[in-house]
Amino acid sequence: MSSSRRTFLKTTGLTLSSGMLASIAGCLSDSSTGGNSSPTESTTSNQSDDTSPPDFTQWLPDPTTTALQDGYGFQYFNIAEIRAHQDSIHENAYSRLKNQIRLPVPSEYIDVTAIDATVEIDFAMELALGSFDPEAVGEKLTNDRQSSTTASTQTSTTATRTTWPEPERYKGFDLYGTEHVYAVSEDALMSVSPMGEGNAVKDTKAIIDTRVAETSQYVDGNEYVAAMLGVVDDPHALWCYPEAMNGSTSRGFRKDIITGQLKSWRFGTETTHLTWANTYPDTETAKSGELTDYIESESDRFGAYEGLDVKTEDRMAWTDGTIPTKEFDHLSPDGPGDGVTTSH
Repeated sequence: MSSSRRTFLKTTGLTLSSGMLASIAGCLSDSSTGGNSSPTESTTSNQSDDTSPPDFTQWLPDPTTTALQDGYGFQYFNIAEIRAHQDSIHENAYSRLKNQIRLPVPSEYIDVTAIDATVEIDFAMELALGSFDPEAVGEKLTNDRQSSTTASTQTSTTATRTTWPEPERYKGFDLYGTEHVYAVSEDALMSVSPMGEGNAVKDTKAIIDTRVAETSQYVDGNEYVAAMLGVVDDPHALWCYPEAMNGSTSRGFRKDIITGQLKSWRFGTETTHLTWANTYPDTETAKSGELTDYIESESDRFGAYEGLDVKTEDRMAWTDGTIPTKEFDHLSPDGPGDGVTTSH
């Protein structure tokens, strides 16, 4: 681990040695529109002198401030960068990326080319970051609800028309609904369902509070998450699935050995960088060679990547590797030319 990343983990007190989804196909369909990022070339290391976790983590609340007390998984896509590298990515792999990215509202509600990134928390929150017109989005949300309510209550003689109350204003956001909440600002749009047995309005406000730094973030409340994000810099596509720090839940990972898993890619014009990290219940297991053995046993998936030397620190093992961008395959056997079908 680079010294800057080790500094980040230790200065935040998080070293592991201490105790309506809609497909976003149109969003990636044109590499010449949307986003203001220029393509960046992947190198042999993702790590830099930055000592902060990736920017999107400001939207990930400490689970103890939500109904997801035992933790949650999340996904992140830097759409502007993925779109910028469309010509370099195999069409099969790019198609799968399009299918994996989700929007908080149907694409007809917003200009999808104005979206820069998306974040998804568990099955409870979908977030789009970019440039939005809150009034226009709110009008479409309201009109859509009115239309659906009218259609569902029509009889042979009458039609009932209902409206949402005026949105609640909360720290720069307009909040629509109660059982399922839509939150809209000039740079963010999210859809929030109740987290577990929670309250959608309360959970939405917890996410907004996290963003404005009024409550702690996920990295403050889960050491597994802090460690895994500590070895990733500026990812373009990322999945992270941690278990609860208190052992109250298990996500059914491989042989039930690991306690968290992260995979991420950063795309470059010529090469793409993979980071893969696992956390474990103790240091001994992390250093046992489990991750090395797994990579070797899955050579049809990892074999196309160069530089996969496994490193360990405390209860985490991780590796970084590169692959020609045209061969990026979501770790599918046989490469993107034969289709990208694996669920891993």
